[in-house]
Amino acid sequence: MSIDRPPLRLLHTADVHIGDEYDPKRRLAAFTSVVEAVKKQSADAFLIAGDLFDNARVKQPDIDAAVDLLARLSIPVVISNGNHDVLDQTSIYQRVPLAGAGSHIIFLSDPEGQHAVLEKLRLSIWSRAMVEHSPQNKPLAGYSPDVSGSWRIVMAHGHYVPADERVDRSSPILATEIASLTCDYLALGHWHRYLDVSSAATPAYYPGSPAEAGGSFASVNLVTLDPASGASVERIPIQF
Repeated sequence: MSIDRPPLRLLHTADVHIGDEYDPKRRLAAFTSVVEAVKKQSADAFLIAGDLFDNARVKQPDIDAAVDLLARLSIPVVISNGNHDVLDQTSIYQRVPLAGAGSHIIFLSDPEGQHAVLEKLRLSIWSRAMVEHSPQNKPLAGYSPDVSGSWRIVMAHGHYVPADERVDRSSPILATEIASLTCDYLALGHWHRYLDVSSAATPAYYPGSPAEAGGSFASVNLVTLDPASGASVERIPIQF
C-alpha cells in the first residue's frame, strides 16, 4: 500500500556570500535573518542552492559563525555549492566543519549528482556539485528522478538560458532542460534577484540573494508542496 506524500513547507535561499570582502557583517546579518525566517515559517526543510560562501579566503570566524547559525536549526538543511564555493583543490569546504553543526546538515558533494532522500518527509532532493564554473559545466546533467514516490526537488546553480538565447555562458541551465525535468520544484541559485523561470510543468525559481534587494527587496522563497495542487511559491522579505 503506497503512502501519500504529506504537505510540506520548504525555505529556499541561495547566494548568501558569507565572507564577502566588501561587507561581511551584512552577509552574516542577512543569513541570521534567513535562519530566523526558517523557524518563523515552520519550514520542514531548508534548501541552500549554492554560494553560501563567497570565496576560498573567508576568515575562519565568519565560517564558524555560519556553522553556528546552521546548528540552531533542527530540521534537515540541504546544501549544494556554487561558482563562488566550488569543490576544487582549494575549496572553502575543506575548512567548513559542517559535521559540527549536527546530523541534520546534508551537503550534496558528488560531481556526478546525488539524491538526499529524507524518508520521514517523503522528500528527495537532487543536486550535482560544481567543481568548475565553465561553459562545459551542466548543472542539470545526469538527473534522474527518484522513484520512491517522494516529493522530487532539484537544486541547481547556474545561468538561466531562455529557449531563444544562444548558449555562451558558464554553467548554463536551459529552459528546454527545465521543461523536461520530472520534479516538483527546481531550486535555483546564481542570479541575485527573485525570478520565476518555470517552464512547461516544472516550477523553477531563483530566490535572489538575501543580502541584496535585487531590483525590489531582499527575500527568500517559501515553497509549499500540496498533494492536491503541487508547488506554490511565496516571497518572504528578509529584513536586518
